[in-house]
Amino acid sequence: MNKYYDLYFKKDMVTIYPGEFWASGGEEMISTVLGSCVSIILYDPVSGVGGMNHFMLAKDSGHSAGAAEKTSTPGKFGEYAMGLLVDSMKEKGAVISRCVAKVFGGGNIFSFPENTVAQIGSVNIKFAFDWLEENKIKIVNSDTGGVLPRKIFFDPHSFKVYLKYIKNAQVKDNEFLKDKEIKYFESLEGM
Repeated sequence: MNKYYDLYFKKDMVTIYPGEFWASGGEEMISTVLGSCVSIILYDPVSGVGGMNHFMLAKDSGHSAGAAEKTSTPGKFGEYAMGLLVDSMKEKGAVISRCVAKVFGGGNIFSFPENTVAQIGSVNIKFAFDWLEENKIKIVNSDTGGVLPRKIFFDPHSFKVYLKYIKNAQVKDNEFLKDKEIKYFESLEGM
């Protein structure tokens, strides 16, 4: 995670990366960049506490249920990321039953065929919507799927989200990232 003062928003900014989360009741904002990853934003309008996570995969297929402590970065899995975010928000005064949600990410940024293991974005989106439904948390906004990466800025003080699509970063970089993501997905098959 990276903390700095953002000159555009004129606020302190906390940038989170895959596997991280942040909750706040203050004036600072939270940002992240999403490809196939998903961020769930929760907000308690009574306490004014909001938070956001950034997870890479829905479930940890390499461990038994409840084994978050065995993995080095449990927040990279949605099944653990939600508990980490909820606990952090509760510590700051949020009551989860009052929360509403926004969901972002899950893009197929390299346009993999739909029937491949590389459809992680779709699996992440389904996990996010299912988890929120199971926990009876109303989704008030979402921007998921598609083929473009997103940069999002969340203001927990106002519950506003600012979204920017990242259009065609350099093609050479995209090919490098695509190869890297394919190798990562192939390594998952052995888990």
